[in-house]
Amino acid sequence: MKPAGVRTSRIARAFGFCLVLAILLAASAFIWTLRLQEIHKWEKQSETFSLVLAENTSQQMDFAYTAISSVAERIQDRWSVSADYLTKQLSTEDFHQMLAEKVALFPAIEVISVLDVHGDVVSSSRQFPAPKYNLADRDYFEAQRDSPSVGIYLSNPVQSKATGEWLFFLSHRLTGSDGEFIGAVIVGLSPNFYAQMYEKLSVNGRASISLLREDLTYLARWPENSAVMGQRNVHDASMYQRVHEQAKRSGIFITGQAHGAEHASGTTRMTAIKTLDKYPLILNFSVDEDVYLADWRKISMAIAIVTAGAIAAVIAAFRILIQLFLQRERDMQDMTALKREADVINQNQTTLLANLTQQQTALKVSSDRLTAIFENAADGIVMIDDKGLVEAVNPVAEAIYGYSAQEVIGKNSQLFAPPGKQDLLELALSQQNFQRTGKARLETERVRKDGTPFPAELSISAYQLAGERKLIIIVRDISERRKIERMKAEFISTVSHELRTPLTSIRGALGLIGGGAIGFVPEKMRSLIQIAQKNSESLTRLINDLLDVQKIEAGKMDFEFASFPLRQLLDNAIQQNQSMAGSLGVSLVLDEGAEPDLSALGAMLLRVDAGRFQQVMANLISNACKYSPDSGQVRVMTQMIAANRVRIIVADQGNGVPENFRDRIFEKFSQADSSDTRSKGGTGLGLAISKVIVHYMDGDIGFYNASPEQGGGAHFYIDLPLQTATVKA
Repeated sequence: MKPAGVRTSRIARAFGFCLVLAILLAASAFIWTLRLQEIHKWEKQSETFSLVLAENTSQQMDFAYTAISSVAERIQDRWSVSADYLTKQLSTEDFHQMLAEKVALFPAIEVISVLDVHGDVVSSSRQFPAPKYNLADRDYFEAQRDSPSVGIYLSNPVQSKATGEWLFFLSHRLTGSDGEFIGAVIVGLSPNFYAQMYEKLSVNGRASISLLREDLTYLARWPENSAVMGQRNVHDASMYQRVHEQAKRSGIFITGQAHGAEHASGTTRMTAIKTLDKYPLILNFSVDEDVYLADWRKISMAIAIVTAGAIAAVIAAFRILIQLFLQRERDMQDMTALKREADVINQNQTTLLANLTQQQTALKVSSDRLTAIFENAADGIVMIDDKGLVEAVNPVAEAIYGYSAQEVIGKNSQLFAPPGKQDLLELALSQQNFQRTGKARLETERVRKDGTPFPAELSISAYQLAGERKLIIIVRDISERRKIERMKAEFISTVSHELRTPLTSIRGALGLIGGGAIGFVPEKMRSLIQIAQKNSESLTRLINDLLDVQKIEAGKMDFEFASFPLRQLLDNAIQQNQSMAGSLGVSLVLDEGAEPDLSALGAMLLRVDAGRFQQVMANLISNACKYSPDSGQVRVMTQMIAANRVRIIVADQGNGVPENFRDRIFEKFSQADSSDTRSKGGTGLGLAISKVIVHYMDGDIGFYNASPEQGGGAHFYIDLPLQTATVKA
């Protein structure tokens, strides 16, 4: 028979195993229950979001249907005698003004136009006289022309012939006195308006929202994706069919292995679908699993950690107990000592259980900490309402401004502004970024309670609370930063000037040696001299860029403006950069297929600083050559964008500007490849300097990645005003 201690240890091991298994099962069941609860919560939220979106969309469509019906009724009542009579009566400035006033009433409507029996634009809210466009090939015109009973027709989205922007249209048939087809009224709706409206309910940008026609054609989407506009969402057709068969015309679905433009392959998502009651439209609100299970995963991780700790404690406790049983069998004389050890072990177990309880309490306390963030944030925080009245300030804001919370709450935020300056609300509304996105970041001057002004950095964000707009302003005193920036600018200026003189001497000496001024130079030495000369030129360009940046920041960049033919400026740019392009294995050409053609460029005058203009062109051409493939081509093109404004484009054949670099491409020291091993070289100052130069010449600078049909690559452009050339007799 085995000793009692061995039998007891085996029983203890079995019991411990069962206890660990029970803990694992309980934790797993708890985690699974939490998952089901989280999914159910998100299903309710998604359903609510889809209902709100559908209600807002239906309201906007009510406006559009009302607008097109009122215009059509007015035409039918007054001018629907015949096609010719209609064309003559509606080609007036008064009728154009009536259409323009209609468009101004409804932000979702981009344009209202009237088409004649042939599909030509008779009158348009966009301009007078109406543009010479024929829209007979559009589906909304064909539907009204060929189907008298179609009523108001909702079209596929198309790109506007006037603006190039995506629009979808409502069309209304116009009939003559004999019931014949004499034209149509069309209302163009902007997908961008709906996308911006949906963005506000996109769960901080983590959800995707689509507006589709009943045949599943995309009309609008957030996030915006021009690749899916006009395409059908065939991948989710089964879900839409199931919703269509339900009485309430809505449904919640959780699907896996999604494909297509909506989601990445293999992503599980939750989709809320709602069919509008009055219109042939469908709302699709969708969030990925990473969003709706994010909180559950955090909690599950915490539970797993606690469970692991509990299992470790149980295993440790049972190992100790087994050792105690065996020790008691071997030596009964040490019973007293073993008992003391058991007491110590019990105390440790109590401590472990207390720690577990504290960890569970910490999960609740973490929610309370969010409230403490406001009070303990490193920056000042001011909250105001839509009238500019202060609702709350944190201690840091009190310290920055010198006011206590009791002194400012309920008062206008004008007390933070210097005399004659805008208050916080006016300052936010004056920012274009804030009007477009509800967010703005700027530097301005504020004033303390004692009247002392100080430079401040403000980050302004808008949010909705109980249907009212509120503003959160994060304020930071940047007096010390401004001081450091002045010291940095002075240091860069001093160092640059001190380096420039010896570097000029070095370049001159290297040029004389390389040119044979001191006699024959061996081939090996010549290559080393060329390397040194090339690097000295690069260093000179760097110093010039640093000096230009210093001049820009000091507001001391000088310009000498004069009028030059556009063709001459472009020819000079090609000639001056041709050798650089050749050294990189790239061909540099002036595109003869540009608009206007090259023969017209000589009559176009630009009032610019010729040297600064060539500096901008050199920066754009140099970048294009660096990022073009071997044997590639860099094209310089022109394009008329207005009657008195021309666009100059430098196009490469590279991979385009990476998406994560586009927002900061014109910032100082910014490069797409900023690693120590970057292959393209440069300081990251060229585009920042170019932006300032173009601004001083009353121009704009920008870029876009061209589509494959346009040849691909990055297209950088500058837009400049034209002067009319004076023709002498």
